[in-house]
Amino acid sequence: METVYIYAICVGSIFAAFFVLTFRPYILQFVEYVVLLLCKALTYPQILRRHSSLGPWTPAGLIVHTAYITANVYCLEFWKLTAIKVGLRAANLALINMMPLFLGTHLSFLADRFGVSLKTFRMVHRSAGMMSFALVLFHVLVVVARGVGAFSLTVPENLYGLI
Repeated sequence: METVYIYAICVGSIFAAFFVLTFRPYILQFVEYVVLLLCKALTYPQILRRHSSLGPWTPAGLIVHTAYITANVYCLEFWKLTAIKVGLRAANLALINMMPLFLGTHLSFLADRFGVSLKTFRMVHRSAGMMSFALVLFHVLVVVARGVGAFSLTVPENLYGLI
C-alpha cells in the first residue's frame, strides 16, 4: 500500500473521530430512539405466547434463531462437497457448537461473566445443545448411509468418538 493511501486513511479517521465526538450527544439520542423503536417492534410483541413447553417467541428471538440455523447450514456447504465431507464437517461444527456448553461449571456464573441475564444464557445454552445434537445426528446418519468402512473400537479414534 502506498504511503499516500495510508496518510489519507489516517487523516480521514481523525476527521471522522472529531465529527463523532462533536455530534456525540445527538448520535446517542438517535441511537436510543432507534433502540426503543426496535424494542417495540421486535422484542415486546409475541408471536407465540407462553406454553408449557414452548414460548414465548418474539420476532427478535425468531430472527436470531433463524440466523443461527442458517449460519450452521451455510457452514456445512452441502451443495459443494461430497456426502462424506459434509458428514465430517457436521461433526466438526457439532464440536464447535458444543464450546458454549462446556465453558463453565454453572450457568449463572457464565451469565454474570458475560453480562447477560440467566434466561438469555439458558436460551443460548439450549440452542447450542439442540444444534450440536442435530449436527451429530446428521453426521451419524451420513456415516451409516454411506457405509464408510468398518467401525472397529480397537482403533483409538473410533473409541474416543464413541466415548
